[in-house]
Amino acid sequence: MEKLLNKISSLKHLNGEEWSKLENSLNMIQNNFTYMLRKKYYMLSDDDIHIILLMRINMKNTMISHLLHIQPTSFRIRRCRLKKKMGIECDSLNEFIINLFK
Repeated sequence: MEKLLNKISSLKHLNGEEWSKLENSLNMIQNNFTYMLRKKYYMLSDDDIHIILLMRINMKNTMISHLLHIQPTSFRIRRCRLKKKMGIECDSLNEFIINLFK
């Protein structure tokens, strides 16, 4: 997982192929995580899924906002919207995502 995080952290942007590779890698390492995520939270957009995948590999919020080319304050707003969309009422979205389907 750390190797995957380091590789992604070195990029300035992820294209469609790289997102697919990340999704496939997580599915292989973590028992079809993305498939279960899409099934349970069918209302999530691809952008929402991308954010969750980056959080799942424990990428820091500042790195995620940099990778997505958005301001950290905008990313905080997106996290709040994501939490609401998923119906999550916990203190830490990161912790929820990391422990999801374990």
